[in-house]
Amino acid sequence: MSATHTVRVETTIHAPRAAVWAVLVDFARYPEWNPFTVRVETGGNVGDLVLMDVMLGGKRMRIRERMRLYEPEQRFGWGLKVARGFLLDCTRVQELERLDEGRTLYRCHESFRGLLVPLFFRRYEQRMIEGFAAVAQALKRRVEAPA
Repeated sequence: MSATHTVRVETTIHAPRAAVWAVLVDFARYPEWNPFTVRVETGGNVGDLVLMDVMLGGKRMRIRERMRLYEPEQRFGWGLKVARGFLLDCTRVQELERLDEGRTLYRCHESFRGLLVPLFFRRYEQRMIEGFAAVAQALKRRVEAPA
């Protein structure tokens, strides 16, 4: 099995964790603000199917994953396995940490394992870094914007 590769980004958002969480799990409204994950359909429960469209290098890609983790107001994660994880096993986690009453740290990271990782990373790593950074900034703008 190949080593784990991870893409990560974080930003501080000037808003309470509950306000950030409310935007982050309102999947139906992602097309309004999220430049990377432009569509998400899921029930939100662990094990549920997650149907999404992501913009990777200017191309819209349709992806089917499963919700792997859901801890209200803390973190959720979805991922997929190809060939039972032998070829590819990845999980994207988005999490929130309360810094103080009015500030929240948003972290997004995706870890990849499997035989396809070197090929996948050669092709998509920079695009994913840019996409995750764009999401973090868009989330910050969305939550911090005046009502």
